[in-house]
Amino acid sequence: MDLKGTAPAPDKHLQLTSELLPAEGDLQVGYRVFELLEKVISFKNELGLAAKWNRHYELSKNKHWKQDSKKATLITANLLFAHRSRTVNTLTDNNPTFNIQHIGETDETKEEILLNLLRTSEFWWGDQEQQGVLEQSIQNGETYGCTIEKVIFNEELEYGIGEVETVLVPGYHFGMYPVKCMDVQKAEAVFHFWPMSVREARRRWPEVAEHITSDKQLLDELGDERIEVSANTRGKLKGYFSTISGVVKNMLNVTGESHGEDDELLVVECWAKDYTRETDGVKSWDKYPGNIRCVTTLNGGKIVCSDRPNPSINPNLPPREARNTYLFDKYPFSFTQSVTDTANPWGMSDYEQLQGLQIELNKTLSQFTLIKDKLSRLKIKNPQDSGVDNSEFTNAPGIINPANAMVSEAIKYMDLPNVPFQDLSAALGIYKDFFYLVAGTFELEQAQTPGREVIAYKAIATLLERAATMMRGKIRSYSKMIRMRGRMYLSHVMNWYTTERWISYEIEGEEMTTAIRGTKMVIPSKLNVISGSTLPRSKIAEREEAMELYGQQAIDNQELLKKLEWPNWREVIKRMQLGPLGDLLEKLEKIGTPPPLIEFMAEAQQIDMKDFDFMLERGQIPTIQQLLTPEDMQQQIPPTDQAEVEKTMAEVQKIFAEIALTQEKARTEQVEQAVKLAGVEFDQEKLRIEKAKVAGDIRATEEELKLKEKDIDTTLEAAKIKGGNGDATKTAKKREQGPHIEKGLKSDNE
Repeated sequence: MDLKGTAPAPDKHLQLTSELLPAEGDLQVGYRVFELLEKVISFKNELGLAAKWNRHYELSKNKHWKQDSKKATLITANLLFAHRSRTVNTLTDNNPTFNIQHIGETDETKEEILLNLLRTSEFWWGDQEQQGVLEQSIQNGETYGCTIEKVIFNEELEYGIGEVETVLVPGYHFGMYPVKCMDVQKAEAVFHFWPMSVREARRRWPEVAEHITSDKQLLDELGDERIEVSANTRGKLKGYFSTISGVVKNMLNVTGESHGEDDELLVVECWAKDYTRETDGVKSWDKYPGNIRCVTTLNGGKIVCSDRPNPSINPNLPPREARNTYLFDKYPFSFTQSVTDTANPWGMSDYEQLQGLQIELNKTLSQFTLIKDKLSRLKIKNPQDSGVDNSEFTNAPGIINPANAMVSEAIKYMDLPNVPFQDLSAALGIYKDFFYLVAGTFELEQAQTPGREVIAYKAIATLLERAATMMRGKIRSYSKMIRMRGRMYLSHVMNWYTTERWISYEIEGEEMTTAIRGTKMVIPSKLNVISGSTLPRSKIAEREEAMELYGQQAIDNQELLKKLEWPNWREVIKRMQLGPLGDLLEKLEKIGTPPPLIEFMAEAQQIDMKDFDFMLERGQIPTIQQLLTPEDMQQQIPPTDQAEVEKTMAEVQKIFAEIALTQEKARTEQVEQAVKLAGVEFDQEKLRIEKAKVAGDIRATEEELKLKEKDIDTTLEAAKIKGGNGDATKTAKKREQGPHIEKGLKSDNE
């Protein structure tokens, strides 16, 4: 590449053009990039972003006091750090759950491509430790108010075949133009600039190595003082670029500056929109895919290392297919705000709301500690005429000799002052409660207070849902960031996975592998992330629900063991599927038994013997000759294994016989139970018949007695009518007297 940085300083009267940057090859390209960068950084300087970010970093490092005090102990209880840690851990507790949908009509071929894209995304997320990158990215967002990710294809990764990489870009090293642009994809230009050693720059761009020098002055003016904060050598915050002309002048005319290989320089990468078109006289087309152009420049614009079309697009990919990739017309950056600010593109963080309460809490703690320390050092009244020297008053046991008894009564401890400890404790509690109330984590904090522990899994799940509600805005923002990262990744897959690669995935607990090639999977598609899938889930609640669903037969054994996270659950399921012949089948497999025979035995042992005979008669059970291929039939068993095979086959026959005997016993038991049940029903019917017969006899006897009584009454009536029939009268009297008649006695009744 030709050196483009040998031109004089940029002319203030650049030729007017419809494009943001001069044409490729123009000597002013690099200077124009730095001119735009100066506007971006000046705007950030007006907002005071560097000072704010440095202060937030100090607060994260527990450096809350601007200076130490020799008179008092300064205490900090860093609730800001606790709040940030809780938020980051909550938002990254689980890996995200993806799904991919096709844009347009879908057939079987496209369905297979979509499935492979989904498996590729999940594999990349785990293989390239993207969950760890997500944690760092959200931590940046919660500290500084915004987080920036850059997704690129790095050709140096994975032993030279290349891999997609997610780069975290600090806010110090990022900017958009126009400066008040709220959406990174709507910006005319996006800047990524970072320090690099002179040695590395000369290695990366050898064609301009002899012209590369250090940029110490520019780096000092970026405002990033986090290293100084960590080393406790933070100095006065410096300004940014004064003017682009001054920067260039300093770069071109600086004298006495070290240009050693250990010095650093500023690398500026400008991604800009460029709608330049090319023509062959018949038709015209866009020079840059998606109208995106990338310029890399050093040393204040003096050196232009590269000026190339959209680096996210493979030039060998047909234009029609390239248009179906996500990054065809987009920058490979995502810009996410922690707390949405519709007026400031750089967003805001929770620190801005909680910093004041944190300071007051620290002051209250320090005041409490100061009073406690003073009270722990009690004063002694020692009159000057006591005759006892002050040095004799120590913590060790000893004897003092006052001058007289009156003076001895005057030697005593001073009375303790009336210090309002309760007021200080109440103030401390108020600040703490307000801190968690503003932070939106008050409920969780209260749930963990001693004496109020939450144990029920439903209550824990409710608390997690409540925490998710309080973080709903952050969840939406970071879910979008994950979605953008995934779509950018798939775009790079379609462009740069030009050779066959192997990925692994899981189906029903089994680890599977397949080969993919990104250039064969170019279809218009969108990757989505299930909102809230990265949030914590109560494992206790999931296990309880799984056991309840299993009891209702809504899920099977495999799903239950997965939810319980049972050790070696795949082996357990495998043994359950094999049944009682599991160990034996494994032995047969180890000695070389053909797989079709093993599979048949595993299936046959689950068939009832009666059904087996019926299926055998109808020819639905294959014979050994049908199961084994000619190659299996010709396979020779080694003589050393012949005895083992015969022994194993004998065990198989024994097990089948035991299974048949067990089934026969079961059928016999069923018959006996049926007979007993029939006998019980017969006895019950017989009892009903006997009961009916007895009831009939009783009714007949009652009717007969009624008829006899009626005859007697009729006879008595007839006797009364005749009036004097002695026999009838005697008979009636006899009935009236009853069965016991006393002879020779008379009644004494009057």
